[in-house]
Amino acid sequence: MKQNKETKIVVMGAYNSGKTTTLEQICHNKAKVEYNGTTTGLDYGNTLISGEKVHFFGTPGQDRFQFMRRILSEGLDGAILVVDNSNGITSTDQEILERLDQFQIPYVVFANKQDLNPEKLEIKCEAPIIPTIAQEGNGITEGVQVLLEMVKSGR
Repeated sequence: MKQNKETKIVVMGAYNSGKTTTLEQICHNKAKVEYNGTTTGLDYGNTLISGEKVHFFGTPGQDRFQFMRRILSEGLDGAILVVDNSNGITSTDQEILERLDQFQIPYVVFANKQDLNPEKLEIKCEAPIIPTIAQEGNGITEGVQVLLEMVKSGR
């Protein structure tokens, strides 16, 4: 019997954009490495989606933990860039976008915190932009489905 390949998705973004909250909305089985509510190592969760196991790794957003983004990104199948829509694109977000494009990784952008700023996110990228409110779960499931379709189709 052929074993299905498990999918690895990395959730990235700047500090306080909502990465951990996003991961918590997706996965009921999760673990966090944090200090005073801030991710300092990684967030991890997994879930079954359409009968397939999907692993989600959340990266820390602070610049000093940039090395963790590189480590956690090894072998990824796709990525979610979580942007705080009330702040717009930060230098960290821009760097992540450039690397995802450089390595041709399928990704979606979650324009998070739509409750604080419902305006369209000003961003230059080809990826789908999904309006989300992670604390309420709005847009999260839809965005994950879009990403998984992209991963399956090789886009």
